[in-house]
Amino acid sequence: MQDNIIEVVGLSLPYSFQNFNISFERNKLIAITGPNNCGKTTLIKSIIGHIFTNNTIYIYSQELEYYRVTELNTIMKYIIPEEYLFFEESVLQELINSLNNLELPENIKQKKVKDIIKNLNMTKIQNMNPNELSDSNKIKLQLAKHLLQNPKILLLDDIFICMTKVERQNIIKLLRDIQNQMDLTIIMTTLNLEDCLKSDYIYVINDNIVALEGTPLEVLTKDNILNKIGLELPFIIDLSVKLRDYDLIEDVEIDMDIERMVNILWK
Repeated sequence: MQDNIIEVVGLSLPYSFQNFNISFERNKLIAITGPNNCGKTTLIKSIIGHIFTNNTIYIYSQELEYYRVTELNTIMKYIIPEEYLFFEESVLQELINSLNNLELPENIKQKKVKDIIKNLNMTKIQNMNPNELSDSNKIKLQLAKHLLQNPKILLLDDIFICMTKVERQNIIKLLRDIQNQMDLTIIMTTLNLEDCLKSDYIYVINDNIVALEGTPLEVLTKDNILNKIGLELPFIIDLSVKLRDYDLIEDVEIDMDIERMVNILWK
């Protein structure tokens, strides 16, 4: 338990969770998936304090209600589906001004902003009006603003829904790289199992309970359960599972691609 940064113990809410338990290990990229209306967003809103939970959520072993709002905002940042409103004329200035609450020398602020622009591949949009960005770039800007504050927990609720497959893959790769570089726990919800492939751990929620949990390999090979829930396996995983069941390959690999699959079958 000491490695868990968030503990949800006996969460019960009207028309939702009943005696629900879940925990999140620190310094991991964790995916929460499941069909619509399964409770993913309710869980995120409970963790960030938007839904009163009566002392059932613990952060660093302290009850959520124990934290002052300012203290919680330092520890935890979140992005939930909403209209993003930015106040500066450029992405660059929006990022610089997001550091105004930190007492840092100007040269340090400039360096932090320069680094985040480079790390999130935002060079091409840094001089654009943030309110004229695409939805995916608005999310990337919001993500950059949060990361500049060095939070310990980042919660992302269904941020991939407005993105193309390529945009989703790029953002998830960035999240994986950022999580590896920082002392950061990332918890993200998604409807798409393909978004979960690069995570450390997956929770599948259905009907307000945890239906499955484990590493991507442990969860995504439970094709019968996932199909009953209504979740579609990524093509290459689905194919791998079927080929394994027919003894045409020995093991399912999460990072399998078509070229490797062909090479294995050819041999």
